[in-house]
Amino acid sequence: MKDQTIRNINDLGKVSRIIIIFFKIFAIVGIVCSLTGGIIAAVIPGDSIQMRGSAEADVIVDLDKLPGKVFSVDEGSDSINLFGTDLSISFKENEKTDEGTVYKMNASAGKMKYSHLKPLIVLGLFGMAVFCTLVLIALIFGQKLAKALSVCDSPFEEKVIKSMMNFGKSLIPMAVFFVLLYGLSGVGTALAVLVVILFIQIFKYGAKLQQESDETL
Repeated sequence: MKDQTIRNINDLGKVSRIIIIFFKIFAIVGIVCSLTGGIIAAVIPGDSIQMRGSAEADVIVDLDKLPGKVFSVDEGSDSINLFGTDLSISFKENEKTDEGTVYKMNASAGKMKYSHLKPLIVLGLFGMAVFCTLVLIALIFGQKLAKALSVCDSPFEEKVIKSMMNFGKSLIPMAVFFVLLYGLSGVGTALAVLVVILFIQIFKYGAKLQQESDETL
């Protein structure tokens, strides 16, 4: 009869396999939807969709409550080129009220064609497909680890350790993806993956010591 701790590990492995199945379904759906959306976005003619518009807003600033030496309001207008479209923004004082100085802000965008946004949209959708694929790969190896844990007689079995090592390796491409996509912001994810791999290596070493102890006895 198995020890209670081993039975708990087996049960945890079984539950994990069920949970991973649901996540695999979501990942597959994400891949299909992203690829389909990316292909559709790529074949839509760049001049088939056009947008233009304007907006205005009142900005109320109470200068008496703000440090004047480090905060100032610059009035005027400016134009910038955003995604191939000229965007005009103006900011000027309108009136003074009890709440503070009211500044009128106006923004207007010229004709923006779909072709200006098309590369960004297509790249984003195919990038999402790549991310979902990397997640699916990690889930596949995670499911194999969960299966090994669900039937093991000891967490230090060779099959469990091998599955654990493969799962750790499957996380590396995802860490690289986050670093390439987000730069320094993705380092946190890479470090998290590194910590997981480090713990797996420590567990592997513990399994080796356990095996040597059993052979000695």
